[in-house]
Amino acid sequence: MEPYPAVGCVNIGSLTSTLPVIPCQKLTDLYYLSRGGFGTVFKAQHSDWRTTVAIKCLKLDNPVEERHRNSLLKEAEVLHKARFNYIIQIFGICNEPEFFCIITEFMSNGSLDQLLHEKDTYPVLAWPLRLRILYEIALGVNFLHNMDPPLLHHDLKTQNILMDGEFHVKIADFGLSKWRQLSVSRGSGSKPTEMVGTVIYMPPEKYEPSKSRRADVKHDVYR
Repeated sequence: MEPYPAVGCVNIGSLTSTLPVIPCQKLTDLYYLSRGGFGTVFKAQHSDWRTTVAIKCLKLDNPVEERHRNSLLKEAEVLHKARFNYIIQIFGICNEPEFFCIITEFMSNGSLDQLLHEKDTYPVLAWPLRLRILYEIALGVNFLHNMDPPLLHHDLKTQNILMDGEFHVKIADFGLSKWRQLSVSRGSGSKPTEMVGTVIYMPPEKYEPSKSRRADVKHDVYR
């Protein structure tokens, strides 16, 4: 899918970027989908583009500090530049005083987790499709790891592998450690921590206090 034209750019404090800013009033027919590491996820229509999009909203009950806001925007800008067949496309952000929203492609066939476990909705997966899904995941992760600098996912699991209308892979929720940290801390009332991801999918050195090794591409393929 070709990228949509930009409708503005981020310009907050000392940070200026070409990340498209999408006005909230352009997003209509919001439909609640789920809650996750970001906050709340909605399905919506873009009134100008006449297409369905997904909105990942981080609700901010109190104003966020400028340094945190800039970190969030910088992460989103990196993701906007990660264009590849098997990576979810980010169209832009909605940047409001009380909400930060990432606007992405909408994946009509949900996640790989749903495909594997919701037997009433999806039939048993044929082996050729299973192998194609594995291959496309590997290609997508390899693309992220070969960016300069490498872009780590930090939470690669079946819930974050989305499927388009033809059951092709779109890797989602990658490289958003600051978004997750702030979302979790706002929801719990605690301070942001450096722990990101889902514990059962993380290598031991990521959460053992005695280890000081920095995260690298090997963390994303630990199982």
